[in-house]
Amino acid sequence: MGPERSKHCNLCDQDIKPRGWTTHRKSCETKAAKRQRDQVIVDAIRKEKGPSALNEPEVEAAVPTFNQDDIKIEYHPSSGIKAKVYSFDNFERRAADFLVPPPDSQPWSPFKSRLEFEIAEIMLEVGFNNQQTDRLVKLCHRCAVGKEKLTFKNHKDIHNMWEAASHRITKFTKEVISVPFTGDEGLREYDVHYRDLWELAADMLRNPRLFPHFTFDAHRLSKFDGNTFVSFVDEPFTVRDIWDVQSQLPPGGKPLAYILYADKTKLSSFGTAKGYPLYARLANLPTAIRNRRGEGGGYVVGWLPIVKDEKLHSGKPSWVDFKNTVWHKSFARIISSLASKSQTGQWLECLDGVMRWFFLCILILSADFEEQSVMSLTRGIMSLWPCPICLVPRDDLWDTSKSYRRRTSKESQAVINAARAKATFEEREELLKEQALRLIENAFWAVAFTCVHRALSHDHCHFNHGGLWSRHLWVELQKYVVTLGRAKVSQVDNRFEDFPRWRNLRHPNQVIGVTFTDSSVHEDISKMIIYATHNVLTETDCPLGYFLLRCVRLYLEMDMYAALEVHTANTIEEGRHTVQAFTALMKNWNFPKLHMTTHIFDDIEAKGATRNYNTKPNEQMHGPLKDWYLNRTNFKNVAEQILRIDHWLLVADDIGRRISDFDEYSQRKSDSDGEDDDALDDDNTDIGPGADSISTLDPSQHVRMGSRQASQTFCSIENAHKTQVEFTNFRIKLNAFLNTFLPACNIPLPNGRRIHLQSDDTVTEYRFLRVNYESLVDWKQYTDYLRCNPQFFNTSRFDWVFIRTQNGVILGRLVFLFQCAIGNDILSLALIHPFDAPTGPRPQQDKQLNLLRVRAQPCAKAEFFSVRSIIRGALLVQDSGGNPLDYFVVDTINTDMFLRVREMHQQAGHPVRI
Repeated sequence: MGPERSKHCNLCDQDIKPRGWTTHRKSCETKAAKRQRDQVIVDAIRKEKGPSALNEPEVEAAVPTFNQDDIKIEYHPSSGIKAKVYSFDNFERRAADFLVPPPDSQPWSPFKSRLEFEIAEIMLEVGFNNQQTDRLVKLCHRCAVGKEKLTFKNHKDIHNMWEAASHRITKFTKEVISVPFTGDEGLREYDVHYRDLWELAADMLRNPRLFPHFTFDAHRLSKFDGNTFVSFVDEPFTVRDIWDVQSQLPPGGKPLAYILYADKTKLSSFGTAKGYPLYARLANLPTAIRNRRGEGGGYVVGWLPIVKDEKLHSGKPSWVDFKNTVWHKSFARIISSLASKSQTGQWLECLDGVMRWFFLCILILSADFEEQSVMSLTRGIMSLWPCPICLVPRDDLWDTSKSYRRRTSKESQAVINAARAKATFEEREELLKEQALRLIENAFWAVAFTCVHRALSHDHCHFNHGGLWSRHLWVELQKYVVTLGRAKVSQVDNRFEDFPRWRNLRHPNQVIGVTFTDSSVHEDISKMIIYATHNVLTETDCPLGYFLLRCVRLYLEMDMYAALEVHTANTIEEGRHTVQAFTALMKNWNFPKLHMTTHIFDDIEAKGATRNYNTKPNEQMHGPLKDWYLNRTNFKNVAEQILRIDHWLLVADDIGRRISDFDEYSQRKSDSDGEDDDALDDDNTDIGPGADSISTLDPSQHVRMGSRQASQTFCSIENAHKTQVEFTNFRIKLNAFLNTFLPACNIPLPNGRRIHLQSDDTVTEYRFLRVNYESLVDWKQYTDYLRCNPQFFNTSRFDWVFIRTQNGVILGRLVFLFQCAIGNDILSLALIHPFDAPTGPRPQQDKQLNLLRVRAQPCAKAEFFSVRSIIRGALLVQDSGGNPLDYFVVDTINTDMFLRVREMHQQAGHPVRI
């Protein structure tokens, strides 16, 4: 949106969108008035006490300069930008404003019409083969009407058009590398496919949809807590490593930082066909863009050759070195433009008209342990020094209480050069074994401002969910459950099957029998395991199994701290303590992925939150490659065919977005009256019974109710629920609630008289609730989708919620959602069963497993609440082995839930175990 559509606030020096102008202006005026009042007080004190009053700390403390939650940005000194403080609502990380040029009037070019592009796009997305494409083209010709004519004759015309459009995004190049192998007379040749990384970055910088989101300077962030600014980190440009990179650049230089991920994947079901894609993302873009698919997200930038094992050579050190040499020569070709631009930099005029001098670097390498060993050219798990990041001895991998010297590229290069100077093979090996290195030139040494050992990052997906949990903790836990007999195995399986449902939480069948599955399923299993086994693996029946369960609980807490989207010094310190507590119980376990936990919070301090380098977004990109291999190739020269489809889809996405921009621009241009800020959303219309679409919009924008049912009288409601004590005297209790609630909210009673709803008055039931809430982790808005439905997919589902009351936050279960007309107002209300009864002394098991126990009030004590009192959804699971009114709050669902439950622990006076 162009600058002419924003307004400038002279009070805070910010450009504000028209839709939020009124609210913002009132807020700024209020703050300005407060500052003026404070200044009057200061002036009065100065006049009364004289100049000495200026130095009195009481006056300084009495006049706050900043408001609660203000955000301060301190830029790298070389940027020349002064520190800025933003109000929380106006905080936005963006490049300088620029005038968005009018979109291309024919964004579908080189296609001859929009119709032809859209037909070709559908064929590409669905994956039509040549015969199916020709048939559809013939059908389109038979029914073609209107202004646009279809000029395609067959699939070749469409293929040619995609090739003509391919220049929009940097294309793949194919080259051949030659590598000698000991014993062979000639050289072995391998194909390498790659995109030019500088040209790809330039494509994104020239994209008007992406450019406003770029960050060009390292900066530090802090948030005002009422007393002081508290530092926090999230994105890569807010932490140490990128700050250090920019400190090494010449004056005016800007870092352009890549995140690279490489991993072999099976293309066929049985693994006979494999691919080795390389993915790239730009750290200068925010996570929301960088970790998505499509524009500005992950791009396939290379396809590495896979050296097939030969029985004659397989397993020999020379063969292993040869495979690593092929990898690094191929990789060096892929990053060649990045390496050259890292040395000299590259000038580029950006869309805001500013010439910038960019220096490329590799900030983060995201990979599993096997690939990390290849990237760092260390000798792997069986070497004397297996860690690719530090020099920890193989026998001390379990001991996380010690810190070891970090590896550096400079030191590794010095060792390699020294080894090459040795006269004999034995002397070279003796020197190389001291740091478990291979005598190979590392491709990353050619990239300035990049240390391969420093760029390697903790792989949250493979090290935790697909490593520590799936291959170690879960395997051992399964053994202990099985030893207790079939009845206990069945009990655990049933607990998983009956576990309350939650959005995107999977419930695998016969979970104790699960051995091989992907990391995301293992992650879901780990989130539920404590609540499904706490009454099976007890200290009495299985002491070792119970001890393992305590280890699992500590692992889950460590995993939740590692997953936080925003970190402060406190959360990093708490996370480190959790790692120490976890590994202290695992002294007999000595393997690299346990040791790698020691680097989790070092990486967070250096590169930001783990989602910046989690391999999960990249692993998800393997899926389409496998589909294309199966459905769109002839199983020969598959790399070229797969990469062509990938490129065409990127081009189609780019053209589609340009057409959307053109449509939006045309609509704005034709609308002479501009945007109607008071227009109602189409989503505000009511939807018929059974639908999940959103109904009436609550004024707070916090909650919205949906799945509207037919109106019912109070008499019919009480009759329909006469077996449920929650509905006893439903109407009378509602009258009492409203007569108290409305005056407390400064809402006048109709005609100034107490409310007396009659039995034939009606209310409207709803069975769906969408709750927007602010996360305690990153202060962004997220959404819970809650059900209050007696027949949701043939079973009842009544979700739990956090509720804000005058006495604090409590938990409760939804019983009935409805809207009630009172005078001219329509109130959105909920009948909720509170879970705030006293639980008595805390059991030892709850302490050791750090479980938060809550107890339901008798059903007859169900209460009415405004739906605006609901903070967010919650997930509770019944304590099947104890009091049927007792439930545990599941705090492993997401990071926000983890912090909320931690707060409730603290409010309840539960001691911190770590």
